[in-house]
Amino acid sequence: MRHGFLRLGVIVVLFVTALAACSKDPVDNTKLVKYEITGNFTGKLTVTYTDNTGANTTLQNVSLPWSKEVSYPANVLSVGVGAQASVLGTAGQTAAMKIYYNNTVVKSTSATAGSMGEIVLPAIAHVF
Repeated sequence: MRHGFLRLGVIVVLFVTALAACSKDPVDNTKLVKYEITGNFTGKLTVTYTDNTGANTTLQNVSLPWSKEVSYPANVLSVGVGAQASVLGTAGQTAAMKIYYNNTVVKSTSATAGSMGEIVLPAIAHVF
């Protein structure tokens, strides 16, 4: 009798699994990422980030603070962002750059403007 209940349990589990696999709702494999640059840098930045096709998009003369949310399909396996001054700021000013995935910071970097007001935020990347 014990084996009968075990077989029935296995059949029920397989049946429920099969029903779940046949669900009409498509599986949402999108990945939501937020890029953010903050700080007191008063110059302008050229920002390059991975767009939703996996290619790069470049924005010119971006002021701080800046952020961008992008929803990526399952086939995009990694993303990144980088920035550098296109218009000089003031020496000693700072900027911080972050990548958020699932509302959690997964990568970050910061930089301080040099003696001429130049700043470079080295590219950071995240692999899903």
